[in-house]
Order: sequence, then structure tokens, then C-alpha cells
Amino acid sequence: MSWQLPLPQALRGLQPKRLFWKIFLSLWLAIATIALAVDWVVDALFQRELRAASELSIGYRAELASGLIAMSLSRDGVEATRQLFEDWAGKRPMPVMVVDERGRDLIDRPVSPMALAQARQLLREKPAATAVHDILAHDGDRYLLFVPLPLLPATPPSQHVYQTPESFTAELITLTLASLLFAAGLGWYLYQPIRHLHEANRRFAEGRLDTRIGPLIGHRSDEITDLARDFDDMAERVETTVEARTRLLYDVSHELRSPLSRMQVALALIRQNPQKGPEMLDRLAYEIDRLDRTLNETLALSRLESRSPVPEEECINLVALLEEIVNDAQFEAGFDSHRIELEADGNVLVKGRGELLRRAFENAIRNGMLHTPADASVHVRVAAPRCGRVCVSVRDRGPGIGEDQLSQVFEPFFRGRVATSGHGLGLSIVRRTIEAHGGTVSAINIPSGGLCINLELPVLALEPEAGQSPG
Repeated sequence: MSWQLPLPQALRGLQPKRLFWKIFLSLWLAIATIALAVDWVVDALFQRELRAASELSIGYRAELASGLIAMSLSRDGVEATRQLFEDWAGKRPMPVMVVDERGRDLIDRPVSPMALAQARQLLREKPAATAVHDILAHDGDRYLLFVPLPLLPATPPSQHVYQTPESFTAELITLTLASLLFAAGLGWYLYQPIRHLHEANRRFAEGRLDTRIGPLIGHRSDEITDLARDFDDMAERVETTVEARTRLLYDVSHELRSPLSRMQVALALIRQNPQKGPEMLDRLAYEIDRLDRTLNETLALSRLESRSPVPEEECINLVALLEEIVNDAQFEAGFDSHRIELEADGNVLVKGRGELLRRAFENAIRNGMLHTPADASVHVRVAAPRCGRVCVSVRDRGPGIGEDQLSQVFEPFFRGRVATSGHGLGLSIVRRTIEAHGGTVSAINIPSGGLCINLELPVLALEPEAGQSPG
């Protein structure tokens, strides 16, 4: 059964629930119990020490002073003794206490109950004690004479030594209120970020992917704050993924619309003029092939964006792999067209999936060929590994790209330069593949002309082992 506060309907969302009351009550009971236990132990120890401590002065000076007052009280009476106290001319007041049977001093000085109790006990145990006297005065009252230790407390004895029921009740109320306030503050301190997390999860589940909890938590430093930061990281990643998938879906639908429209036109022309059938069938075959390649590259990009672990990893000779790709690309382009130059010093081994890396480097090199004039060359260079990483640069001789578009060149379906026959997915696949292998990709403009794409990968070794075949 949950505990609910009688709050208005408008404030029902801010009402603490069961977790807060569990934290609050647990802390309060623990704090109150500890406070009462400590108070009881300290008070018991204090009372024991007071009982063990001596409150009487029993030296020869005390014997002399108490004997003088005892003689005056028994011979001259109460009034003469009171006058003796008033007329005393010593440097210090007369230290002898003259206490009647009701526990009051003759001249109304505060009486220490501990000293009085010790004086009575000493008189019972040693009736002949010379520092304590029991005198029967002329008025018929009995008086107990003793000399307490100096510096008697100025406060009433009941407040100095023993706790009265009223003082104990006041102390209990104070401890209860203090523990309530402390437990409420600490309970709210622990409950508040959990409440923020609950509200953030609810909003996130409703589809508000921009929900963040970090600004609400503040500058705390504990495990709950770490959980809130993890939630923000998760929310940001999910929001980015959903936005990327939505944008990719929009771009794919846009890319598919044009070839489908051309196919519809070709079919309409065939119906109108059957003699153009062979020509239009070739056109349909071309558009179908284009659609197939677009869908295949889109599926490949989608699998890479899922950030799943790279399967079937193997040791790959990077230089040998690039040599095969360069030879294949040069053969397809024709030896009288583009020239592809490969520069590498020694062999470099990397770990990954050969087919994925082959496709990534092929896309980067073909992109350079696409934007390089027929009489120019594409330069592929494998730099010497540094800090456990190797950089492969692919430089074309094209017009380059605007500086404000460099950050978009690896986005799906982006075409920043002159219109080409590509789909705008090649460099996106390059980036996703290299990042899936723990690397990075960047693009820079060359001052002399052209675009340079840099692909960095972690390195396993510089030279292949004996008998190692390229991946």
C-alpha cells in the first residue's frame, strides 16, 4: 500500500512516492535510534563519573572550618551562626555548607546534591569524621555541616547533575525534530535525482528523444549522477540513430523516385510505340541495375551503421590489398585513361574483414577516379605507421569541394561537386567501414587542386610473417 500526501491535483506529479518514504523513514529511525543511544550512553557514563568523583573537601582546613561553624551553631544558635557568615572578614567566603533536613542552606546558597549525598554517606560510615558534623540546633532542627570542593556550580543543582522528566522530554523532542529534518533533507537529496530519472524515462518512452537529465541533476558527484550521464549518452545515441535512419529513408526514397519515374516513362513509350521496345528495354535494364546497386549499397550502409562487431576478422596485408585494388581499377579504367599511382614503404598488417576493407578502399579510389581528368593521376599513398596507426591517403586531381562542405562529404547521398553517375553512398560506406575497424576518416582540400581523403587504421605489425598470404 503506497503512502500518498494530500496534495492538490495540480501538484500530484511532484508528490514523493514510496521510495522517498522508505528512504526517509529508514534514515530517520536510524538517526533517531543512534542519537538516543549515544545520549543514553553518554549520560550514563557522565552520571557514573559524577557518582565516583568526590565532592567533599576533607583536609585539615575543612575540618577546622566545619568545626568552627559547628561550635557556633551548637553554642550560639542559628541566628548567631547566620550573623557569623555575614560578618566573616576573610579573603574568601566561608566554604562550610549548613544544610537543614529539607536540603536548604542556612544562607540560601546552592547545594550540590552529590556533595550532600556524599556527606551523609561519610557520616554514616564514619560517625566520628571530623570534616562532617551533624548538629542539633537550639531551634530543634538538625543541620549537616560539610565543606564542598571549591567553585560550586552557580546553576541549580537539578540542572547540573540529574535529568528531570521535563528536561528529558525537551531533549527527546529536540533530538526527534533534528533527526526528522536531517533525514528529510538526506532522503530528498537521494530521491530527487531518481525522480528526475523516472520522469526522463517516461518522456523518452513517449517519443521525446531530445530528453536530457544532466541539467536537472546539477553538479552532483555520485553513482546516481553517473547513471544520469549514461542515460543522456544513451538518449543522444538513440536520437542520432533515429534521425540518421529517418534521413537515410528520406534520401533513399528520393533517390529511387527518379529511376522509377524514368521506368514509367519507358513503359509508356513502349505502349505508345512498340517499335521502340528494344531501346526502352535497354533503358529499363539500366534503371533496374541502378536500383539494384542503390539498394545494395543502402543495405550495406545500414548494416555498418548498426555498429555491430566486425565478423570473421583476419590478418590482412594492407599494401598487398591496395595493390590488387589499384590493378583492378586501372584495368577497368583502361591503361590509356586514368593513372593510379601507389606509394608504399614495406608491408603493413591490419586486423579486420577483408571484403569490407576491400570495398571501402575501392570506393575511395573510384571516387578519386570519378573526379580526376583523363590525363591526370590518382595518388594512393601508405604512410609509415606512427603511434600504432597507419594512414592511407587517396588524392584526386579534381576541382575539390567547398570548405563548408567538407564535414558533409561522408554523409549518405551527398553530392557537393559536379553531377556524376554515383549514388552518393560510396564515401559513407568508407567512413562506416573504417570506423567499424577502429579507424578514422577525414577529407581536406589540396591547395594545388584536388581532394585528399585520409583513412587511418590500427596496425598489427610492419612486416608479414613467413608464409603469410595477403588477405
